[in-house]
Amino acid sequence: MASLIPITKQVLIERIRRHIANDFPTADFSTSENEVLLYIDQALAFNLVGQVYNAAKVEGNICVPEGYLTTYSIGNLSQDSVTKDWYGTLPQPPISLPLGYSLDYAYFADSVNGKGRSIFLIKQKRVGFRDNLPKPLGVRAWVEGNRIWLAASDGSSLLNQNLYVRMANTRTSSLTDVVSLPDDAIEGIFNNVVAKLKDRLQLPKDVIQDDISAGNKSS
Repeated sequence: MASLIPITKQVLIERIRRHIANDFPTADFSTSENEVLLYIDQALAFNLVGQVYNAAKVEGNICVPEGYLTTYSIGNLSQDSVTKDWYGTLPQPPISLPLGYSLDYAYFADSVNGKGRSIFLIKQKRVGFRDNLPKPLGVRAWVEGNRIWLAASDGSSLLNQNLYVRMANTRTSSLTDVVSLPDDAIEGIFNNVVAKLKDRLQLPKDVIQDDISAGNKSS
């Protein structure tokens, strides 16, 4: 029985390096693994936003492919001594998508009580008006950069609460993690990275223009 080869970022890096080296075997391929990885993470975000908005145009509704979503354990929160709001640090700033898609699910959980109620996410443009918004019983949250701020509707303490956040992920945590993306998305990322590397390295190209005249001829 044939076995499938899992696509990891390490496999993607190797594919890109071999592709460029085979095209230009005499070129000095000085690009490091880390540099290729930076291009891959950049292409992931670019590809994700493009796919999401393309699906929105077709379906009339924004949908984030599951392969881009990762649930992170943020751990215990800290409290700001002035505002008394609570905060935690996200693994990366949210992708350029509307709140609810860039960061689509947040909740508290522990080993005794399990998963708690979902946290209410406030859009950035409504943060300044949040005290005048309806306050359903629970916890509200908003994002600034890579920091998520939280406040309970009744002002209660969030000390020792374990926060979990599900968000669109493009940054690398491990080269060996499987990239759960459809093949067409992986191909788009591959082509994006190869184009950027060829431009950065100024690799030679064979350009054939059949429409150029032969020029002057001796009689």
